[in-house]
Amino acid sequence: MPLDLSWSCESGAQLLRWHITETREDLSQMYNQIWGDAADPNTAETGSVHKLAARNTIGTAFPKHQLIFTEHGKPTLSPNTAHINHSHAGEFALFIHHPSLAVGVDIEQIRPQLARIYPRFCNAKELAALGPDPNLETLLLIWCAKEALYKAIGQKGTDFREHLHLTVWPTDTNIAEGKMEANITLTDFEQACTLQFLRWDGYAVVWVALG
Repeated sequence: MPLDLSWSCESGAQLLRWHITETREDLSQMYNQIWGDAADPNTAETGSVHKLAARNTIGTAFPKHQLIFTEHGKPTLSPNTAHINHSHAGEFALFIHHPSLAVGVDIEQIRPQLARIYPRFCNAKELAALGPDPNLETLLLIWCAKEALYKAIGQKGTDFREHLHLTVWPTDTNIAEGKMEANITLTDFEQACTLQFLRWDGYAVVWVALG
């Protein structure tokens, strides 16, 4: 199933979702058709279902472009007509783009191990606010938020605990969509920012555009 949903975000970003129902062979054929001469044969031959769906989403939204990566691994378009980012998990691939702002997106599924590892990505203030027994749905949103911020920044060495600080997040696990607040405190870049999220069927997606 090609693109099944799209959202126009308050920041001006556009978020697209590809629900992966195709076989790997079908996605590979689509990839060659969508990218044409710009298709990487190695991606078509060995790319995973997730990688192919993500590339197909990008190529569908931006035909006649090439996909290249910075030294930090951040995806960019050539010609550089928009800032982009993508993520995938389970049955879905997500793609976000904005004409002028750096963007990041992350989608994940509920994982029990988050209850064990969250002190590795939450700082002291976040841990205090979460309390001794945080629920998995909240931990998943925080993880996705920090991943989205990291990807929007696009700079290796960004530390989830030291540089990315979540200040507002939903405590009601029944809230399916809304906003979160965070502060970025890198040595050469500081910013307060608003993130948006969606949840459905055990999935969470968080995205951000950095002004």
